[in-house]
Parts: sequence; C-alpha cells; structure tokens
Amino acid sequence: MNGTQPEHKTTWNDYRERILRVLTHIQEHLDEALDLEALARVACFSSFHFHRVFAAMTGETLADHVRRLRLEQAAMELRAGGKQVIQVALDAGYGAHEAFTRAFKAAYGVSPAEFRRATGPVAILAAPSGVHFRPGVPLTTFNTNHLTTKVMKVITKKIKPLRVAYLRHVGPYEDVKQTWVDLVKQLSADQQVGKRSMFIGIGHDNPSVTPAAELRYDACITVDEEYEPKKPVELQTIPGGDCAVVKNCPVAKIKDAFQFLYSKWLARSSRELRPAPGFIVHVGAWDTVAPKKQRVDIYMPLQPKRPRNKARQMKIEVRTLEPQRVAYMRRVGPYNGAYGIWLDFMTRLKQDGLPRKDSLFIGVPLDNPKDTPPEKLRYDACVTVDEKYLPTKPVRVRTIAGGDYVVARNCPIGAIAKGYEKLFYSWLPASGRKARKAPSFLVAVNGAEGMPPTFGLTDIYVPLEASNQDWTPGT
Repeated sequence: MNGTQPEHKTTWNDYRERILRVLTHIQEHLDEALDLEALARVACFSSFHFHRVFAAMTGETLADHVRRLRLEQAAMELRAGGKQVIQVALDAGYGAHEAFTRAFKAAYGVSPAEFRRATGPVAILAAPSGVHFRPGVPLTTFNTNHLTTKVMKVITKKIKPLRVAYLRHVGPYEDVKQTWVDLVKQLSADQQVGKRSMFIGIGHDNPSVTPAAELRYDACITVDEEYEPKKPVELQTIPGGDCAVVKNCPVAKIKDAFQFLYSKWLARSSRELRPAPGFIVHVGAWDTVAPKKQRVDIYMPLQPKRPRNKARQMKIEVRTLEPQRVAYMRRVGPYNGAYGIWLDFMTRLKQDGLPRKDSLFIGVPLDNPKDTPPEKLRYDACVTVDEKYLPTKPVRVRTIAGGDYVVARNCPIGAIAKGYEKLFYSWLPASGRKARKAPSFLVAVNGAEGMPPTFGLTDIYVPLEASNQDWTPGT
C-alpha cells in the first residue's frame, strides 16, 4: 500500500483479512446468488456499513466487483466454446441475451460472438484490487494501492443525543434543496431556527447500492425539548456517543472524506463502527453560505472504546482434556476460505437451538498445507454438543479424543503458524514429550462473542502421548 505504515498494524491486517475472506467467498460462490447480509457476516461487519468498507478497501462497489468477475468468467467460457452464448449469459446473471451483449461489449469492446471468434489474447479488465476470476487459484491478497494518499485530519468526539425536526426526501441526493427550503420555512415560522441551530443531513442509503429513485435523505434541524412539529415535519433523535469527525470539509470533498474514513482511518484506528448512519453538519446557516464556500463536518458513529487491557501473552501449558462430542461440517479447499463453512454451519445449527452458551467453537485442519495441494485440504468446523443431539445431513457428529494436550493459549489469528512452530520445534524437543498421532485443533477464545466465531484469539491444541513424568508448565 502507498503511504506510511498503519499506526495500528494489527487492526489494518484484520480489516484486510476480513475483506479478503469476502473476496474469496465471492470467487468460490460466483455461480450463486450473493446476498449482502451473508457477505457482511463473512466479513464480521454490520450490513449497515459493510458495502461502504468493501468499496473503500477494494476500489469497486460490491455489485461492480461481482459483475466484472462474472464477465471475466463469461469470457473464459466463450473462448472455451462449450456453451451457447445464451447459456453463458444466463450463467453470468443476465436474464436476456441483449443485456449481456451490451454489458460484455462495454467491457471488452466487442460482442460475445465476435469475442468467441477472435484468436488474440484476452484483454484484462481494470481492477483496482488486482482481483480477477482465477478458477482453482487460491486468493491470498489484494491491492489497496488505489486508496488516496491524502491524509485528512480526523478527531474523535463524544456527542450528546440531538433532538431534531426533519423532512424526508426520497430520490437523488442532488435534489434535496427543495426539502431544505420547506423545512427552514416551517421551522422559521415556528421560531425554531437560531444561531445555535444545527443543520444536519442524514443519507440513509449508499448511491452505489440503492437506486437513485429510492435514496432516503433526512434534512434535520435541532429543536428544543418542548417543540412539537406540524405535519409533514417529524421528530427524531440522533443517538449520542463516540463519533469520528472530519471537520470543515468542502462539499466537493465529501465522497473523498467518507472513503478516507471507511478505509485508511478506520483500519488504523482500532475502532469499530456503530450500526447507525453517518451524518453531515453544515458549517454556517444553510441559506447564508455561497455554494462554492459550503463546508461540512462529517460524523461517523463508533462503538464505545474498549478499555485497554494488558495484552494477553501466548503461553504454553499441558492440559488433560475430556472427550468432546462435536457436531461438524467438512470443507475441502484452501484453508483461507474456511470461514464460509462456518456461515453455513451456524445457519444449520441455529435451527436446532445451537450453539449453547457453553459451546466450544473448534476448527480442525486435517492436512498439512506444506504437503497437500490447496484444493485437497480438509477442514472441519466443529461445535460441542451434548449426547442428545441428533444431526441432520450434511452435519455429522464425532468425538474428539480426550487425553493430554499441549496448548498454546491466546494465540492471535495472525500468529497461528508461529504458535505451531513454537510447539513442534521448541516445546516438544525440550519437554521430552511426543505428539500423538491425532489431529491438532484450534479453539476460538472469543467464539461466544459473535456468530460465527472470529478466531481472533485462538488456543492451539496438539495431542500428546501418555506420560508418567511430571512437567512444570512454562511459557
């Protein structure tokens, strides 16, 4: 990435990994309907902000990214010659031959039929993220070089709840002027507009996702506690709490400011978004500022800041584990796409009232990626269940063997490989213990906080052969 290194490198890496999971999921399910809510769950973002974070990090809207990959897939299928053009169009998500032809020609410069007859190299479509349709090739990274190198000053500010009178506009955001005129006229007549009034605009929808005719925008002015508006003016309260604020932003730079907030600033800040709309506060009265001089303060709601605890260090200990009965689903493919099986697994378990509060979330990688091709790697997503649970296919049940295990506790997700190295190449030779011929596994420390688990901190379990020797735990 261009520019300086992130101040909070772990947070930046976490955001990249979350978006990479989505990009991988899209590649692996390109022939299926891709639901925004499901993709937001893959990334562990609220659906309220997910598409904005995705667009800021990849340089494409979610819809444009999927559309481009499907056109790239269609181009490969056309050159392969095994399908009729209409079938290729349907597979790419187009209900009509004409719509597919227009889209394909706009992308590749020729019609699908002409493209099929051509013999030259296939043009590579522009992709800010560098991600293209590559069947069977594991996706391990993506580019963020498209992100602006400009640095905007952002402050965090705790605001009180704001009681506002508002009028809602439905339609293109560019057409909100008359809504403001009507609101100011009504509130001025009610003596609610003064020097301390705040003029606030709330855009509820993303123009890159929602059709222009359906965009919702609230023109708001702060009012006192006693004020009761007359229809069509209504009341609402903008919740208080922490916000990231870009102050004194020129109106022409609002889009750039939101991209900066949703990409660079957020990923460096160690903060999380609150599922509430961002809003802009106009600097100066709406009707007294010349258009070219209009400036706004941009507010993005944040979750409360978590108290800083001392970092939990990874430590190694030996534990004796009771046999664990687990429900599980298996995935075959690159390990970096394993998160998708958790989504499907959790959906199926919820139908049975699972998981319970005391359930363990366990990931079992069954193969060594150094020895096994990525497309053949086996991974089991497991959740502990009681003896009464009866699975429904494709969910199955098995028992993870009890006995002695050496455990690397509180291992960050990005350091799992180092955790394994410390166990196998440092701890085992020094301890005199031997690894048992059984799969190791990962237990999500923070599994109960979200569904499915994020495995942000992980305990690594490696099975040991029985030993009569005493061993003193160390780090």
